[in-house]
Amino acid sequence: MSSNEVFSGLVAGVISAIVFNPLDKAIFISTTKNISFFNRQVWSNCFNGTTNAILSRLVSSGLYFSFIDHFSQSFSPIQTGFTASFLVNISTNPVNLVKFHSWFNGLSTRDSIGFFYKTHGIRGFYIGFPAVFLRDFLFNTSYISFKKKDDHFFNLALISGTLIIVSPFNLVKNLKYGSNDDLRTIANNFKFRQLGLSKSLIRTSLSFYFSQFIYDVSKSFMEKNK
Repeated sequence: MSSNEVFSGLVAGVISAIVFNPLDKAIFISTTKNISFFNRQVWSNCFNGTTNAILSRLVSSGLYFSFIDHFSQSFSPIQTGFTASFLVNISTNPVNLVKFHSWFNGLSTRDSIGFFYKTHGIRGFYIGFPAVFLRDFLFNTSYISFKKKDDHFFNLALISGTLIIVSPFNLVKNLKYGSNDDLRTIANNFKFRQLGLSKSLIRTSLSFYFSQFIYDVSKSFMEKNK
């Protein structure tokens, strides 16, 4: 993995974290608490958790692209999807868990960290990992397998279709992060609009292409100015 790939990934992660934090928080609160996306509560303190988002996206939206670049050269799509998903989420799950838990419960980052450590110990920081890993493994394997170079319309349709398929895993992840509900409780209280398909499709598509654009521009700039 070259230094250009790593640096470009970090740049993409920081910029996308700042830009998309308010939208991420609004979608998370509206879907997990089953309230309107336009409710004032959803948008209050919209930049709360930005530091955690930057730390998370340095890997999830940043190094993700450099991982894909590196692993896809020698691994199959399934191997690449598995490896990238595992490495990204094993690194970011504790940070994302604390961020989403603090949003859901109106707590500070310190209070959320203290809650998980006192209640569950170190293992508690990997609550929700199975759901988020399965979500990303399915998404990444599909995208890597079927994407077409420079065919943005097809790739957007591919991303949208795959996001619909993995949306139940995303909801389970969000609810595990927010309140650590068990699967039976999540199923019993499920409402279709909690999947937040329209909002999530728009947000993820914009974020993915924006991050990819920043990564490509930064990598190209670095290569031209060696």
